[in-house]
Amino acid sequence: MSIILLVEDNRIAVKKIVEYISRISAKFNVVSFPEAGGALRYAKENEISLFVLDIQLEDYKGTHLAKQIRELPEYKYTPIIFETALAGEELSAYRDVKCYSFLIKPFSEKEFTEVFTEAIGLSERINRQGKTIQIEQKQFILEYTTADIVYIEAFGKRLVIHTNNHMSGMKEDTISGYTLAGMLALLEGASFVQCHKSYLVNATHIDRIDKTGRKIFLKGFPDAIPVGNKYQSVLWGKP
Repeated sequence: MSIILLVEDNRIAVKKIVEYISRISAKFNVVSFPEAGGALRYAKENEISLFVLDIQLEDYKGTHLAKQIRELPEYKYTPIIFETALAGEELSAYRDVKCYSFLIKPFSEKEFTEVFTEAIGLSERINRQGKTIQIEQKQFILEYTTADIVYIEAFGKRLVIHTNNHMSGMKEDTISGYTLAGMLALLEGASFVQCHKSYLVNATHIDRIDKTGRKIFLKGFPDAIPVGNKYQSVLWGKP
């Protein structure tokens, strides 16, 4: 289910919006918070498809929360809808945060549905395109779609990123200044697991696992990836 994060301190408004969304589709799970701090912590720990933020909140303004959300790489382009009772607030919201749209209270179910369906459609298109990470290398910035990264291996102070996609085929890049632990943190939220002190693998690219030989075979790659003793419990649950 797609998670919709609603940050609204008016219980009546929360109930109304939850009902509106439930009538649009049952595939949405609405999680609500009355204050910004808890909502931000939840967003960091979960994958949010769309934010609905009241501008006037209990602890601090929704526009400030939106700026904090935009600072998180995974939410750089995720649609944000603002609610406000003050018609002038939407101008600063667009300028400062690049929100998707806004709703002036009180708004009708028709108004909400139109804005919501357009915004969630954008969110789904962004997700289909795939999440990306950026890696700085001296004067260059390398960008990768996480779904295209098959595995990453470490050689001392260097990492080799192995990718495969339908456009460019198999490719490998050598980078410096990053550790496997740092890459795993950068890839947080994607399907990566560490299987060895020198390897990260994308679980979606696993073809099969040889438990006896402690090896992973990846789709389209002839070489097997070793599984270290301390990482076996993480991998045995993978396909």
